[in-house]
Amino acid sequence: MDNPEPDPTAATTIAPARRRRRARRWAVAVAMLLAAWMGISFLVAYKLTGRRRPPYPEPAPKVPWAKFEDHRLKTDDGQEIGAWFADGREDAPSVLFLHGNGGGRAHCLSRAELTARDLGCAAMLISMRAHGDSTGAVNDIGLSARRDVVAAVDFLEARRPGRPIVIVGVSLGSAAAAFAAGELGGRVAGYVLESPYSDLKTAVRNRTRAALPTPFEQAAYLGLRVAGLALLPQLDAIAPVEAVAKAPENVPVLILAGEADELATVAEARAIFDRVRSHARLETFPGAHHHDLAEVDPPRYRRALTGFVAEAARGR
Repeated sequence: MDNPEPDPTAATTIAPARRRRRARRWAVAVAMLLAAWMGISFLVAYKLTGRRRPPYPEPAPKVPWAKFEDHRLKTDDGQEIGAWFADGREDAPSVLFLHGNGGGRAHCLSRAELTARDLGCAAMLISMRAHGDSTGAVNDIGLSARRDVVAAVDFLEARRPGRPIVIVGVSLGSAAAAFAAGELGGRVAGYVLESPYSDLKTAVRNRTRAALPTPFEQAAYLGLRVAGLALLPQLDAIAPVEAVAKAPENVPVLILAGEADELATVAEARAIFDRVRSHARLETFPGAHHHDLAEVDPPRYRRALTGFVAEAARGR
């Protein structure tokens, strides 16, 4: 039986069909990857800007160097902020301590001990919104927490009228202090900004670089930037490097930074210093990372902190 002649049009018909099916499969795969990328980005951004854990009790600690009282502060936007207060010598300043991201007021106890023992300062420690036993579900990395700072300053002015107030902020706390500077004006005698970040976009990029290799960190950063704009519409305004410039020129600023810090770099600390150069001092700690300045060089850290608090109080 004779074989039929091959249809010359069949190949030209099948090939485009195969290419179309292949293109559809690639399109579906790419769409799924994009959906997964954005889904993961939104989930991570949601966790970073949300409360890490439900409110938990923070009873006042019993320490040999101070007698702490429990307090609840009301902010002007309706949040309740947990606080500890310990009075000091009548002639000594008040120091307000602000913790880092994901922490609570207990994380600043060692710093409060330094100013209490060396200078007799009154100490106030608060857990900022979305942290500790305070209310709040959204953590916008210090921007809204400026209201918590103002509420704490209100308390100190009422409790110890006429006494200078110095604010000591660590990482997230330094951002909250910077954001409050414009509203507080001359009500504060000085600021200590420890391990400050310059702006939220840079802070996110630092963290993706520290956690992931290239090119994954670039993809993670881009995804978080897109997700961040949806979750924090004011993302571009979250920039302590801009906010700190509103601190009055008669209010001194001490900036402390670790030279090995990958999360809030020395370059960022210098950028913040440049905005307040006329009334600021920058001290960098070789070998120190994000939260270990005091552990890397305890004597120097103690001198820097207590010396600045005493100097700022005398100036006021």
